[in-house]
Amino acid sequence: MSKSMIIFVIIMGWAILIHGGLIYLIVKKKEYSLISGFYNRPDEEKEYLIHNGYIEKMGKVFIYTFYLLILAFLLTLFNVPFGTEIGFGLFMIVLLGGIVYIQKYEVPHKRKKYYWITGTVAVGTILFIGILVGLGYMDNDVNISNEAFEVTGMYGVNWSTDEIETVKLLEELPEIIVRNNGMATANLLKGKFRLEEPFGHGRLFIHKKNSPYLYVATQNDYVLLNRKDSNKTEALYEQLKELVE
Repeated sequence: MSKSMIIFVIIMGWAILIHGGLIYLIVKKKEYSLISGFYNRPDEEKEYLIHNGYIEKMGKVFIYTFYLLILAFLLTLFNVPFGTEIGFGLFMIVLLGGIVYIQKYEVPHKRKKYYWITGTVAVGTILFIGILVGLGYMDNDVNISNEAFEVTGMYGVNWSTDEIETVKLLEELPEIIVRNNGMATANLLKGKFRLEEPFGHGRLFIHKKNSPYLYVATQNDYVLLNRKDSNKTEALYEQLKELVE
């Protein structure tokens, strides 16, 4: 198991433990003060929410999302194709949709207001995440000229060919230590990562299991990329190597 996966397991383990613990305290032990804002409500509102089913429905939303969080964890752990996206996508949809749904059990004079607030937040969050994921899955074009080497799109670079010190093909992907900023799924690595030494911090644009990988480095930075078609990766290598040498 890679170090990045070990870190993922530790973080997700804590998240599942905390999520499960809150469910236990709220649903089983009826510690309703743990629900955000509930403690500060007037007593008559608290009674209404409890007897009208608000707390019960919220508990069910928490339970469903708990199971989906475990599902997302397992799908990612076992590298199921698109498992990460599906698992966490379902988690977010059920969580946000559930929060909107339970507003029908709110106190009547606050119901409309909270529908608008939670609905706006839910739609905005889903759209924002959808756009980011969509942009992440868009291929970064690679442009090579006599003067410049450019990787377009998110996390891209634009270097003068004079800056480039190393160009080589790697048959195996170095071990990933941690993702600093970017996306990592079962099929794609894109963004800023730290790899095993001597590589260190750099940018990856990788379709997994599609070797070889083109390594392009300046004095202070590097890019590791490939194309789904290995012949295209090799063609980029030959073109860039000829310019740099």
